[in-house]
Amino acid sequence: MNTVVVVAIAVCALGLVGKPSQGAKEIQLTTAGNTDYVVVLGRGATPSEKHGAQELARFLKQMSGAEFQLKAEEAVLPQKCLFVGHGPTAEDMLGAGALRGLGSDGLVVKAVGDRIVLSGGAERGTMYACYSLLEDVLGCRWYSSTVSVIPKKLTIRIPANINRREIPAFENRDPFYTDAFDADWAARNRSTSSASRLDKKRGGKIAYWPFVHSFNLLVPPQDYFDSHPEYFSLVNGQRQKDYSQLCLTNPDVVRIATAQVMKWIDEHPEAKIISVSQNDWGGACQCEKCQAIVKAEGSESGPLLAFVNQVAEQVARKHPDKLIDTLAYQYTKDPPKTIKPLPNVRVRLCPIEACVGHPFEECEQNKLFVDLLRKWSSLTGNLYVWHYVTNFANYMQPVPNFKELEADIPMYHRMGVKGLMLQGNYQEGGNGEFSEMRAWVEAKMLWDPSRDFDALVGDFLAGYYGPAAPALRKYYDLMHSRVMDNHIHVHIYDPPSAPYLDSETLAAAEGCFEEAQRAARIHPEYLRRVKRDALSLRYVRLCQDKAAWEQSGKNAEQAAGLWRRTKEFCEEFASYGAVWIREGQRLDAWEKEWQAQLATN
Repeated sequence: MNTVVVVAIAVCALGLVGKPSQGAKEIQLTTAGNTDYVVVLGRGATPSEKHGAQELARFLKQMSGAEFQLKAEEAVLPQKCLFVGHGPTAEDMLGAGALRGLGSDGLVVKAVGDRIVLSGGAERGTMYACYSLLEDVLGCRWYSSTVSVIPKKLTIRIPANINRREIPAFENRDPFYTDAFDADWAARNRSTSSASRLDKKRGGKIAYWPFVHSFNLLVPPQDYFDSHPEYFSLVNGQRQKDYSQLCLTNPDVVRIATAQVMKWIDEHPEAKIISVSQNDWGGACQCEKCQAIVKAEGSESGPLLAFVNQVAEQVARKHPDKLIDTLAYQYTKDPPKTIKPLPNVRVRLCPIEACVGHPFEECEQNKLFVDLLRKWSSLTGNLYVWHYVTNFANYMQPVPNFKELEADIPMYHRMGVKGLMLQGNYQEGGNGEFSEMRAWVEAKMLWDPSRDFDALVGDFLAGYYGPAAPALRKYYDLMHSRVMDNHIHVHIYDPPSAPYLDSETLAAAEGCFEEAQRAARIHPEYLRRVKRDALSLRYVRLCQDKAAWEQSGKNAEQAAGLWRRTKEFCEEFASYGAVWIREGQRLDAWEKEWQAQLATN
């Protein structure tokens, strides 16, 4: 099972490597804003390696003012260089076998004499090595798509015995937030999200086509139902055209679906994963053949996996590098007894019903899911998880789930999960309480689940909110203590009247934000960020007050006040670029809906 390994040992090699100076403890890259070092790009460099070398030179200059020349590899390596590449020269310097087992994303950062070798997987690993040196050693931070902290150091020193070898814990790392889809943010924070705008020079991404819920695209009802209703699910004695699934034991369905998958692969060569997954509703086929497999396997996942395996087998023959993705979701969440996914199949388990307020292994509401996770993990070594980390009915509502994530990201790794998607507010405009912090902390944990989660939170608060950080830490602790100490369950569709949002807790939370705003009052950017997050409490208060207004008789004078507050909230929220208030409803539509309900102009 892969995880991140970071080691620091003394290095002494011969020949090409050279020897570190006697007793040297540090390598000095710059002195008073000047440097003797160059960045050397190895022969046969990939686009991402070139980009990593450029980023390395760029940020070292931004830190120190020193100009790091970028040179192509020549016959003789400069004695003082940062060597970026994965080829024979890197192997010669690092030693035989040093680059084995790194896969596409693993990295090595190692001092070899006065030289620094930054190497790794050709797809993304070498680029990540450049970012590892900048971030993990030199303190650069890329907190959001617009907020970076690059420390100023006229003299840059690094340990002479630096030797970092890292392999990410998850092969697919997806903090699924709008801001995290920015190409530079995703590359710098080592996300491979299919929704990100990662291009070839930034290492690309683990792209899906189509993203999910693909049955209606594989065998479109509008094209086939009228002539072949038997292709679609039988429910209560009737074949279903609308809100149907597929009849998974029909050989023609397998043939048509396989042909469509092959067509998608030809049309979308960038896609690593092809989705063969149920539609986002019920309606599993009840025909005799499908139900015979259900009976034998003890789950609706039986006919689904049998079907998916048939498609995957054909794909593997022609496209051995492609993967087939399906879901263990709602009616297919229980694993089959005997059918196992083929090696090129990724099953994504979805805990949509879970309590996200407590670590899963400690919460009675999540015992069923943890049991399912163990069973799926024993069935396949290629399990993905689609985990939910926001309130989809109320994007702006606080969700005190950091303590749950602190425990459960490592749990997923421990149980052998290979890919983890953390679905937050992903729609146009983004926003939401602590949305940037969530994406950043999650990205760090997806790379290395052994990281100190609490320290990451502190790092982000200090870097992103500046002098407001202590007050916001009080707020963070308040909300999580309310849930953890009182064992209040939290779900992803909770209303604003949820038990953890009682009046006393809201008042204390508002006090924290008032303190944060006072601390940031002379710092416009920090203050703007604090005010944006404070909108989450205004949203909850507004929803609670409207509910009280409805219950108390809908007083006209109160309605006017509620409408004024609603307009002010929407105007301010939109000023931050917000477009969606909840999954499926835009902010402007929500505003009009409330205007009609409050019946006032």
